[in-house]
Amino acid sequence: FQPSETQAVEEQIKETVQLYFATVDRVRQRSSEPSVSLESVASSSQLIAQQELLENQREAGLRQVGGTEIVELRLESVSLGDPAIALVDVCWDVRAVDVVDGELRSVVTPERKNVGWTRYTVTNEKWESTTDDGWRVSGGADLEKEPCTGP
Repeated sequence: FQPSETQAVEEQIKETVQLYFATVDRVRQRSSEPSVSLESVASSSQLIAQQELLENQREAGLRQVGGTEIVELRLESVSLGDPAIALVDVCWDVRAVDVVDGELRSVVTPERKNVGWTRYTVTNEKWESTTDDGWRVSGGADLEKEPCTGP
């Protein structure tokens, strides 16, 4: 890889994670947004988890208000095999996010963690055939580390 190619791949991965957060926020905010929208940014266990969460939220008559802020995004590793896999650590802040019922009453518990780190696995099953599409967030695990400070 030339340095510019590596930088381009790293940018694609970071953009995928940012688009993932924006898409998850959008489908949880708008009941008219189809859950299939998640397939453009997520796959595997992460897609299933997000679809189940969304389905449960909608069945309960709940929706999200506000958006998640990505405070820090760190690309930890990239392996361009088959499939291509990257690990990305994200410090997120949901202080501006509320989940409300039909009467606009908050259902968020006081125990909710508002700022934290999650390590996301981002995979590209199509890496061998196309390099400019195919990155999806496929997994995630919360990290036990000091929260970032946020804004």
